[in-house]
Amino acid sequence: MANKNIVIIGAGYAGVNAAKKLAKKFKKDDSVSITLIDRHSYHTMMTELHEVATHRVEPDAIQFDLRRLFNRTKVNLVTDNVTHVDHNSKTVQTENGEYQYDYLILGMGAEPNDFKIPGVKEHAFTLWSMEDALKLRKQIEDIVAKAAIEHDPEKRRAMLTFVVCGSGFTGIELVGELVEWKERLAKNNKIDPDEITLYVVEAATTILNMLEEREAKKAEAYLNKKGVKILKDSPIVEVRENEVVIMNKQTIPTYTLAWTAGIQGNTDVEEYGMEEAHARRLKVNQYMESEQYEGVYVVGDLAYFEEQPGEPTPQIVEAAEQTGATAAKNIIAEIKNEEKTAYEGKYHGIMVSIGARYGVANLMGIHLSGWFAIFVKHLVNLFYLFTIRSGYYMVKYVQHEFFQTRDKRNVFRDLLTRYGNVLWSLPLRIFVGGFWLVEGGSKLWGSRNLAKGNLKYW
Repeated sequence: MANKNIVIIGAGYAGVNAAKKLAKKFKKDDSVSITLIDRHSYHTMMTELHEVATHRVEPDAIQFDLRRLFNRTKVNLVTDNVTHVDHNSKTVQTENGEYQYDYLILGMGAEPNDFKIPGVKEHAFTLWSMEDALKLRKQIEDIVAKAAIEHDPEKRRAMLTFVVCGSGFTGIELVGELVEWKERLAKNNKIDPDEITLYVVEAATTILNMLEEREAKKAEAYLNKKGVKILKDSPIVEVRENEVVIMNKQTIPTYTLAWTAGIQGNTDVEEYGMEEAHARRLKVNQYMESEQYEGVYVVGDLAYFEEQPGEPTPQIVEAAEQTGATAAKNIIAEIKNEEKTAYEGKYHGIMVSIGARYGVANLMGIHLSGWFAIFVKHLVNLFYLFTIRSGYYMVKYVQHEFFQTRDKRNVFRDLLTRYGNVLWSLPLRIFVGGFWLVEGGSKLWGSRNLAKGNLKYW
């Protein structure tokens, strides 16, 4: 068999899954090389960026070192920016090198879509990368600190008003975390938490449109109870430096707009000369292979394949993993001269966290809300880490989510955290203390008895 070079661009959910499957299959086959290229040296758990943006966890909680993930595998990791893909010569060009491929997987994902609304690029904060999350966190912390010493009441009110545009996964999860974080922000800056105002602005007539109505209504009721102002049927038409303009001419004075209104295919692929579909996603067939170029596969949020007429694969983690797996299977089939496998999406449900202690979910027709929905989400995240074979990051996840949180931002509140209530360890301490007392007494009694016995004997 002639040598085959497989190049994967993008270390997201789809790219990592594809690389893992290919590495396992060709572990002992020296004729196949696998190269994974990403501009970062880590894989980001994108579904948890809101936790970093609102200071519930630190970046290392959702950043996974690629060298650790692919330790003892044949995957060649390259940290570089891809500048061009030449389909004629079958080469991937980066800022610092060039890589020949026989099979190529494009998994660069998506990016925020501003829908060409004036002012969004200049004034809004997005949440689609670790850099975005840290930038948004800094903005929130800095603006609250400035507001605390601002004497102009109107300006102070605008500085303490935070607007989230979009009520999908990202928007609702972000505002849910802000609800819990604002208590700490207020305490640190010596202001009243009620001064902090949170908005969700949605163009549609309902929120969380990917969920059934019963879950969406529960989420909305919870947010209303927490004081979040939800504006539906209110598309934003302009974003200015210190205010947001809604179609009905209403304006919301704010210094912080988080833009989570939608995504589109990564603009990096514009130079690749490939056919685009809706929202810049790239067209693929049922094998996740490009309709234009043989041996070129597209996976994750970037791929556009209609499972049903007018219904493309959803841009969710499960779809990303499954499209990555399908591409990997079909590359293996081509190399082995076997029959290819068509994509068949199997989605087990949708979960949305609204802060650390409340969530809603629909898992294969099972409707969950509250504490149990959040607990199940943690189990699903741990299962994901298990599927990418990282026991190390499973342990780290448990540490970050259960033992290293503050201010009751934990599904178990402060019961388990090392920074809060430690009553959970009291029974253990009593047991260990009692054990040592019993053992110490036993040894002391035993040694005296032995001494007496020796004296009698002699």
